[in-house]
Amino acid sequence: MAPEEWPIAAPAADRTVNPRPAGRDRLSTVRLDFFLNPAQRLNEQERAVMTAMLHGLVSDIADELRASLPASSAVANDEDNSELVAELSAAGLLNQPKLIELLLRRADEEQITTAVRVRNGGRDGRLLQTLVSDESAAISAAAMSLILARGRRRDRFGQARVEFDDLPAETAVDLTQIVSAGLRGRLLVSIDKQAADRQLAAASTALLARHDEDKRLEALAAMLVRLLDEQGRLDEDLVSAAAADGEAVLVAEALARRAAIAGEDAFNLLLGGDGDSLMLLLRMASASRELAARLLAGPGDLLEIADAGRAIARFDAITKEEVESTREWLRLDPCYRTALGALGQDHGQRTF
Repeated sequence: MAPEEWPIAAPAADRTVNPRPAGRDRLSTVRLDFFLNPAQRLNEQERAVMTAMLHGLVSDIADELRASLPASSAVANDEDNSELVAELSAAGLLNQPKLIELLLRRADEEQITTAVRVRNGGRDGRLLQTLVSDESAAISAAAMSLILARGRRRDRFGQARVEFDDLPAETAVDLTQIVSAGLRGRLLVSIDKQAADRQLAAASTALLARHDEDKRLEALAAMLVRLLDEQGRLDEDLVSAAAADGEAVLVAEALARRAAIAGEDAFNLLLGGDGDSLMLLLRMASASRELAARLLAGPGDLLEIADAGRAIARFDAITKEEVESTREWLRLDPCYRTALGALGQDHGQRTF
């Protein structure tokens, strides 16, 4: 999926790594790592991007909490929060499923966007720029909001980052409390434990009150898609143009709208890997065979679809019953579906 020259994301990922322990001290970790499926392991670029995004997110939360504390409460800055991130990571507190899922999704998006820019000679996508000039004020504003949101998700070096608002509500609560706990010991140099707990609780409440899921990148893309659909403009040319620009989120939300499923499920199907899941998504979205072929001929290889012929044959073979069965399954509560999968009672579709 990644181009040869995919930039490493990271001042955060470039920090000096402490020497690794030798011998048996590493054995438990090495055993786990040695038997991981090579096809599913992170590559170095993915790891660097995800590490940098995680560091930036935790640092942002820590800085917001510090800003809400009374001026008399001194909290060490930890040299740009590096020590804080390391402590929380070592304690396993940052291994939050929804958080890691978000970081992986952003890393996938970054690889696609970067590869498309390389293919396009470095020029930015044209679709959103065109929509900013749309005669519909609502569509123009929605497109501009999405462009600005993308800009905020770049650091000063142009590398990808994650905003606090991108987090699901429950994950935002958990991560805020985790970072607060990490700051507690740093407060104790100036105040007692009870005062530290009270101040951090107040700071956490203030930060969480500002969390707004409507500002998520996916929510802004869904808003633009909804407006286009309401005007009868969510056609295949628009989906194709979004794909040509490397707008993975916009493509996913557009197909989700047409398929009447959740955007998250559409994104998972879009990046399913072998082509079967993408073809199923396209059939649910009532896409034509021509659109399927255009996507395979364009960004298909960036979606890790190695055999376009097999994929288009799969598109032709999908039945109406399979489409409706999958749509009904995807409309069930995600937690319910996950629980059924753990019990061995899932839908039976390996593609998602």
